[in-house]
Parts: sequence; structure tokens; C-alpha cells
Amino acid sequence: MPCRKNLEYEARARTCARSWNKLRKRQRQKRLHRFEMLEGTEHNRLPSADPVRCVKEYSRPAAGKDVIPPAELRPPQVLMGTVDYLINRILPRDDVHFTEVYNFISDRLRAVRQDMVVQRVKGHTCVAILEKAVRFHVYAAYRLCESSVQQFDPHLNNQQLENCLTWLLREYKDDSTGVVYGNRACMEALYLMHCLGSHDALQHGLSLPKSIRECQVVQVALRLHMAQLRGDFVQVFRLVQQLPYIHSCAVHRHLALERSRTLLVMNSAYSSKVCRYPISHLQCLLGFDDEAETAEFCRQHGLKAVDSYVAFKKADFSFPEKAKPKFSQCLVDDKLQECTLPDIIHGKTDVLCDSNSLHPPSATDKHLDSEVYCTEGGQLEPLTGAMQTLSLTSEAKPGGCPTVNAYQDSGQPTEEQILKENQVHALATKEHRHPSGTLSTACESGSSPASSGKEKDMKESVGRPWSRGRGRGGVWRGGRWRGRGRGRGRGADLGV
Repeated sequence: MPCRKNLEYEARARTCARSWNKLRKRQRQKRLHRFEMLEGTEHNRLPSADPVRCVKEYSRPAAGKDVIPPAELRPPQVLMGTVDYLINRILPRDDVHFTEVYNFISDRLRAVRQDMVVQRVKGHTCVAILEKAVRFHVYAAYRLCESSVQQFDPHLNNQQLENCLTWLLREYKDDSTGVVYGNRACMEALYLMHCLGSHDALQHGLSLPKSIRECQVVQVALRLHMAQLRGDFVQVFRLVQQLPYIHSCAVHRHLALERSRTLLVMNSAYSSKVCRYPISHLQCLLGFDDEAETAEFCRQHGLKAVDSYVAFKKADFSFPEKAKPKFSQCLVDDKLQECTLPDIIHGKTDVLCDSNSLHPPSATDKHLDSEVYCTEGGQLEPLTGAMQTLSLTSEAKPGGCPTVNAYQDSGQPTEEQILKENQVHALATKEHRHPSGTLSTACESGSSPASSGKEKDMKESVGRPWSRGRGRGGVWRGGRWRGRGRGRGRGADLGV
């Protein structure tokens, strides 16, 4: 009777033979990647395969296709070694374009996850592989953000990233293994940054265990999430500077929209024919790298930017059809410092940054409130006392108007200011409309652009922003307008 050792040796021999046969088949069909070819044979008519460098490619499941034989499944230890090989040997290669490196690693990581699904891999090995896959897709999304769709498909990369994140978070919640994962806080924060603006993601973050929720990186992510939802864009860009490198890569895809919303609010608040806003202040506020990039961003939204100033005007503002994302030196790249690509994917850069160490605070940064200059007789004069704004609500509700809120220099509103903001915002979201059909502002005087004299007269006569009537000549009686005629009169308040 043969011993167990001989049987295991024969099983390994059969496995190697099957793998070699599949490798020869790929070689005949010219399906070898450049990274898998034997050195010196890359330019041959039929390149040879290097068994040491070949990695199992992803095979899409299809109807009628045979089930993967057990001999072709790689055990968890081999899968972990495969991922480390891809990260340590293939990812740092600079002799080819990064899109080719991305396509190869993305396909092989997908094959690794396929073997994990078939074998139902759990525990520490599964989590470690998924964490590295998540970091890789997050980094690739930022690294290739300026590439064309023919070279890089952001939708497909985002789909793979979300699949990995969903699987990873499910593994974190599974307490049956009894394993404590040291990187959970960083990955939970990464999920929050990837889904910035999602109420479901915020609810997930607030329901985390206390030990995870109180971690510093999760606290910063939650504060940033809540600042974005309440429209405090000043706090949003301040907190982005504190994020680790990989988390900044995750939130980078949301920055263009946040900047557009901020510009929309500032355009409504600072709209004037005689006032101009310094581009240098806007650059610090929105986290741009230089004034030229800031001015170009304003021009993409229809605003005029000349001589280091931008002129806000409501009629000129328009959202661009599709803003192409760009690299961000001050918010992302400066945090990389001297770290290598393998260090990023292995999680060695998941450390909070000190925004002051990246960019020492200047006089402009200390205030982050901007002086708006008025042209009087050809001279620029600052409008003192008029622009003490540190935060603007960045989300204009349908039928409402953006409101301006004076926050403290620390960027954190007090309870009294939050209550006041909620009251003003409640009025602004009631779809107040001017009799001409245009939207009107329901804010306190001094907190928004000056209203017309006609609005002021009606406020004094009716006692509220606008009144609801049934036609001209109506009489206010019994809590509503009574009179002849149909339709809205000279002052229709949809909120009454």
C-alpha cells in the first residue's frame, strides 16, 4: 500500500502537469502577457512562457462551462503569495505605462477573488487580500484620473472596488472567526470617503462599534461626512488636508463636485456688478494648487476671471457638461512624500497628516474669509464688515436659495449658530417665489445679497416675506387672502 507522502507527491505532479498544459495552451493562442514571457523571447513570433512569472488569468463564468477542477484552485497561502508578487514585483515597474500595469494586476486580482469565492476563504487571509485589493483600486482611480476612457474605464474600476469593499465590510462584521483586524478603522474610513455624501454610508459609520468609531481616522472621516451633508465646505477642505494619502485618493473623485457647489453658493452670495473676489483667497478656500487652475475652474463655470480677481454674477454661472478630473498636488500628492507604491498598497501610509506641516498657515489661511473689492472711481477698495463669511451652504434646494452663515474662525459652529442656520434654511427651502416667477431670498437682512425695494415694501405691509392671495385687490382675513380673481396675486407665498 503506497504511503501518504507518495500520494501527495503524485497529486502535486498531476496538478503541475495540468497547469503546464494550460500554460502551453495560452502560449499557442498568444494569450501571454508581456510580464509573463520568458526574457529574450518577447519579440519572437511565438513568445515562450516563463513558469515562474506566469499568473493565473481571470476566466469569466458562463453557461455550460465546466466547473473549475479542484486541482486548479490555489490554496489561500498561494493566493496571498500571488498578491504579494503582483504588488512587490509588477506594480513598481516603470518601463511600461501604468495603464498596462493596472490592466494586468486588476485581471489577476479578479482571478484571485474568484478562487477565494469557490473555496469560501475566510479569516485573516481573506481580509488581508481584500484590503490590498481595495487600496490598489483606490490608488489606480486617482493615478489614472486624467487618462482617456480608451485607456482606463473608471466605471469598471469603481465596480471592482465596491465589490471588494462590500465583501471586506461583511468580513469585518462576521464575529464567528474571533479575529481582531488591526486595519479595520482605516478601511471603514476609506469606505466613508469613497461614499462621501451618502446617507447610508454615514449611518453605517455611526453604527460602528465604539472602539472603531473613536479612532482618529474614523472621527475625521465622520466629521468630513457631516460637514459635506450640512454644506460646510470650508470644513470639508480643511479636513481633507488631514486625511492620509490613500483616503485622499478616495475622496478626490468628489472634489470637483464640491468645488462646483461651493462656487454656486459664493456666486449667489457675492453676485455684484461692482465687486470682485480675490482668486488667491478662492484658491486657499477650495484647495487648488495655483491661481491659474483656480481661474480656469471659474471660467469653466461661465465666470469672468481677470487680473487675479473673479467677478461673481448670477446670470453668468453655469455648470460644465463634464469636468475632467485633475491631479491635486496640495490635497493628495504632497502626502505621499518618499513612500513607495508597495508601501501604499500594504497600508504603511495610513497615518493622519498634519495640515500645518503640509502648508504652513498664512494670513489668508487663518481667516479663510475673503475681502471683496469694490471698484469706485477705478480704484479697488475692500468692503470691510460685509464679507465675514466662513461657511456657505453648498447645496441649493429646489426652489430655495443658498444662505450665508457666519461661523467662528475655528470652522466649528456654535449651538446658537446651528439653530439660527436651521431656521434660515427652513425658510429658504419653502420655495419662495417672486410674482415674476423668479426665486426670492428668505434670509435675514445682511446675511444675503440686498433685496429689492419692492420686497421691502411688501414685507412691511404684509408682515411676512410674501403673502398668498387670490388675485389683485384681495383682503387678508381669517389667516388667508380673500378676494376676487383666480391665481396668485402680487405676492404668492408657497410656504403659507
